[in-house]
Amino acid sequence: MQKQLKEQEPKDDDDWGQPPSPDTPENRKKALKAQIILGLVSFIGILVPGILYWLKLKG
Repeated sequence: MQKQLKEQEPKDDDDWGQPPSPDTPENRKKALKAQIILGLVSFIGILVPGILYWLKLKG
């Protein structure tokens, strides 16, 4: 059974979807806050398995 998907053709070469949000101080603060949150989550995601592995080897 084959699925027939119709891909959307761009209307013209300039049609790249939604434009980026404007570069305002408020948007910069939001972006920085989001980057900090992502960084902390990533750091914890890397650190916790390492600590658990270290504790397993030690015990």
